[in-house]
Amino acid sequence: MNAKILELLTLLDEETACYQSMQKVMVDEETSISLSRKEPFDRVQYEKESLVVNLQQLEEKRKTLVGQLSEAYATDGKLMTVRQLAGFVKPPVREKLMSRASRLRSIIDDVRDKNRRNQLLISHNLKLIKGSLKLLTNLIEDSSVYQKPGTRQSAVGYPSAGGRFICGTV
Repeated sequence: MNAKILELLTLLDEETACYQSMQKVMVDEETSISLSRKEPFDRVQYEKESLVVNLQQLEEKRKTLVGQLSEAYATDGKLMTVRQLAGFVKPPVREKLMSRASRLRSIIDDVRDKNRRNQLLISHNLKLIKGSLKLLTNLIEDSSVYQKPGTRQSAVGYPSAGGRFICGTV
């Protein structure tokens, strides 16, 4: 039983370290979004995906381990949280489990908040890009801007009663 508890403690430490790496990646993601640079953003997304896969694997291991410990403590097969599991172990290990669980929860909350802020930043940038594209598409003229010498292009039908200055075709 103690071996499984120690394995759980090690697993919680690994998961915490992985989430700490995710925090750093989130900061890099924010920087790459703010600078509007594709290459750093792509690199950060690759790192982020790799960390998510690692976190999913660690989470599955943790669920399996907690499930085994739940069965060992005769909880009728109900899956317990680490905090609930800590209630079944002796005090020195209980404090370790509780501190690691709270540290992990804190880091997860920080990552979640940072991810939400980055999503808002991406949404804001997309709105700006859509607005720019809309502006540019409204400025494009179907016919050529250039006319034969001596002819004059009418400004009728243009928004703001002026001419357009961008041509869609050459």
